[in-house]
Amino acid sequence: MTRIAIDADVLGRRRTGDETYIASLLRELAGAPEEIFAVTRRPDLVPSGIEPSELPARNQIVRMTLSFPRLLRRLNPDLAHFLYAIPPGYRGRAVVTVHDLSFEHLPDVMGFKDRLLFRTQVPRSVRRADRVLTGSELTKRDLIERYGIAEERIAVTPYGVDSIYSPEGPRHDGHYALFVGAIQPRKDPLTALEALAMINGDLRLIVVGQEKLGGERVRETIGRLGLEERVELAGHVERDQLAALYRGAALLVAPSRYEGFGLTVLEAMASGTPVVAARAGAIPEVAGDAAVLVEPGDPVALAGGIERALADRERLVAAGLERAARYSWAETARQTLDVYRELT
Repeated sequence: MTRIAIDADVLGRRRTGDETYIASLLRELAGAPEEIFAVTRRPDLVPSGIEPSELPARNQIVRMTLSFPRLLRRLNPDLAHFLYAIPPGYRGRAVVTVHDLSFEHLPDVMGFKDRLLFRTQVPRSVRRADRVLTGSELTKRDLIERYGIAEERIAVTPYGVDSIYSPEGPRHDGHYALFVGAIQPRKDPLTALEALAMINGDLRLIVVGQEKLGGERVRETIGRLGLEERVELAGHVERDQLAALYRGAALLVAPSRYEGFGLTVLEAMASGTPVVAARAGAIPEVAGDAAVLVEPGDPVALAGGIERALADRERLVAAGLERAARYSWAETARQTLDVYRELT
């Protein structure tokens, strides 16, 4: 039986898109005939049908250079699947998923240490990998242009949307726009706040996401604009709470400066919620004509987009539901399995 090891260290770490991708992929791969191992610090989060392989990770550098390669030698998989970086000590067949190259496009999106690691390990890993997976044609082109990866070595496996995100079910009360994403410069919460301040009426903004870089600046901006009564910083919420927030929202505001895919856009659409998003990265590719798209970093344009979305809600809801229905984690897993089988 073919043995496949998947790096699932993101499980339980609230790493938003990364964790959603791995958790969804494992769930959909659980019925595959291959013997699949999930290498993780949280074996309790591994779905039935996938073999958990526990690996503590107090220090990521030690994990990637010593303990992970040692575990892989013991597991002896026919193929291993990694996120962004392949351990330098691993010599077997490898697939690596790269969601985006935002660290190349926007040098301020992460701290110096993380940026240095990404800019050294990702190019090395994608050149070393037998196959590179990504969710969008935009990131595929980026990999080719930035790192010289041959087109035939890259497989685009568009991501899906979980069934928990649907119009049916509990919904949060109130008249509010929803912002979903870590508080950091790339997600551009400041533009969302400035746009809100330009809109008269009772529309509020609920911000869902962990604070990373720029939390203090967000709070300062809320105070400067006098938005204390109109903005709620909700932090991280569990999936059922997030689903209720999506359903109850007047719209999703997604002003991100760069996205390699845009899961939140699909999650909102699947929930029957209109989307206003920046025309940046892969968002136009994923959203098509089912969202209101505006120029990134422009609060005036975003405020206008919000008003258009509120006025055109019925059409956007119908178009969004139709668009989201095209994306499936089951299809992501099927295409990923095809790559595994081609290489083993």
